[in-house]
Parts: sequence; C-alpha cells; structure tokens
Amino acid sequence: MSIAFRPLSEADPAQVRELLVRASWQRDWSEPLAENYLAWRYGARGNGDTIVACDKERCVGIIDSFVRPYWIDGREEAVRETCDWFCLPEYRALGVGLHLMRRMMAKPEPILVVGGTDTTQNLLPRLKWARLPDVGNFILGVSARTVAGLMAHSQWPAGVKFARFVPDIRLVRRTRDIAAPSANSEVRVRVLGENEIPSIAHYAIAPALDTRLLDWLACAPAVLGRFVLLSLVCDGEPAGISISRMRELPGFGQTSQIVHVHAADAGMIGWTVGATVDDLIGRGVGAITCRASCPDTAAALSALGFWKRKPSPAFWWPANRVPPNGPLHLSQLQADDALQFT
Repeated sequence: MSIAFRPLSEADPAQVRELLVRASWQRDWSEPLAENYLAWRYGARGNGDTIVACDKERCVGIIDSFVRPYWIDGREEAVRETCDWFCLPEYRALGVGLHLMRRMMAKPEPILVVGGTDTTQNLLPRLKWARLPDVGNFILGVSARTVAGLMAHSQWPAGVKFARFVPDIRLVRRTRDIAAPSANSEVRVRVLGENEIPSIAHYAIAPALDTRLLDWLACAPAVLGRFVLLSLVCDGEPAGISISRMRELPGFGQTSQIVHVHAADAGMIGWTVGATVDDLIGRGVGAITCRASCPDTAAALSALGFWKRKPSPAFWWPANRVPPNGPLHLSQLQADDALQFT
C-alpha cells in the first residue's frame, strides 16, 4: 500500500468533502452546503496550508493549518495553527496521521495548539512539543435551561431529554456596571471593511488582528451561527475589540462564546469584557463561554460572575523557540476552536 501526501489543490474535491464532512465531522450535509462551507473555510480565509493523504485516489487523511500574524514579545511574526487533523481508523496503524503532523512540523513557522482532542493532547508531548501554561475556560449561566442543555450536550448526551424539563429561569439579567474609561466612549457593532483596529497591550504572545480576518469571520456561513464583532472607542480612538459567536442550541435557546477580546491597554480590559457580556445578554443568549489566558481578562470574567471550568492545555512547536516569559493572551481565536459547529 502506497500513501501519497498532496496539497489540497491536487486532491479530488469530492473525496475531500467526503472525508471531512461525512467521516471526520459526521455531518449529513447536502452537497451545496458542504461546497459552500468548504469554499469559505479553505478558499476565502487567506493564508494556510492543507495536506491530504491519499491511497491512490481515495482521501484517507488530512491536516489543515491557518497561518496568522502574532505578536511575540512585541515583534510581529507568522504563527501556524493546526486543525482538521483526521485519519480514517483503518489507516492509523500505518502512521498516516503522524506523517501528516510531521509534515506540518517541518514548515518554517512555529505552531500553536490550544486544547484539541484527547489524541492530540496525548501525542504532542510524545513528539517533544513544549507545553505552555494552561488556558482558562469560563462560563456564565444566564438561563438555567440553556446551561443545563449546554452541559448535557457536552458531558452527558443521554441526559439531554431530561435537561429539557429545566425551567427557563433567568439567572442573570444584566451584569454589574463597569465604568467606561471616559465620558466620550462608545460601543458599536463593527462594520465590514473597518480598518481601525486597536493596538493590544503587551504580552509575550498574542494574536494580531487584521481587517481581512475580521471580515472573513463576519461573513461565516449560517451553519456556524452568527459572529458579532464589537468596536469600542474612547475619545475618538480605537480602544478595544471583541469577537463573539451566537448559536442556537435546539430546544434550549441561544448560546454564545466570546471568541476573542482585547484592549489597547490593560486598564480597558474590564470595560471591553463587560460591554461584550452586556451586549450578548441583551441579544437574549442563555449562556456565555470564554477562554482566556490573560490574567486581566480572567479577573474581569470572574468579577462578572463567570465560573471557572477545566482549563485547556497549550502546546508550542518547535520546543527550542518557545515564547519569552510573560503573560500570554490565548483565546478561542484558534483554527479548531472558533470554528466548531453544534
């Protein structure tokens, strides 16, 4: 048996759709839906690489990656985020999945992974990846019923039918007020093409946002839910930005995740986080989740009543080029995590 490793452009599109949509994601999508989603995910996003493993013409494994700018100790540098790492079960014993990851590890950019499947978390340390500090996960329960449904779906699928009997009791109607930095401050929905993006407080590592990325997320297919991007302005200058995603959890209402939030300086993080949470509650969501490694962001979430959940591990390759010591700003703006669907 001879396995060939090819770039996505040289693989049969129908075979790739079958591997990803049916085998990996296990979705019963129509062909138009699958085509439109993959065109957005792989064709419209910008920089990235996808490697496909093929047994003759059959696609049997795949690994994808986004290449995005990050701030690393004040320098802007390209960082790779791997995702969609999957291999058909009958080919795993042949090491196809491992070969796919090693090909990504041979790329020139450092690679960052946050969370991932149990397989990923077990394998990366064996491949000598460096372990970064864990990233905190938080949840705010707004509706008792939505929280019950969210927990049942993620931890006890058999209990979903019982969670439907939980009454829709509002646990939070609004958060405590966090004062804006000045009287001349405003929070508004970002418009497509807007290029006024705030700078970010200094971190050892943090993602660098650009207009193309933000516009791409704002135009995500409906199957992913709805992305809400907020711009915060203080005295006429960009002060903060947040990216959130709202999704319908059938039978339990709207859930949301704060994908990313950052401010121009640490003193504005509390306002940025609070304004984002208030906006989501005003839109009727029943639960809000957030991932944060920034100490100021984590403190702001805790002050708003978010509960801490099990943290997510973070990994870095190559191990001899780990980011410098200092606070990290790792959120859910990750190829795998920000793009999951229910």
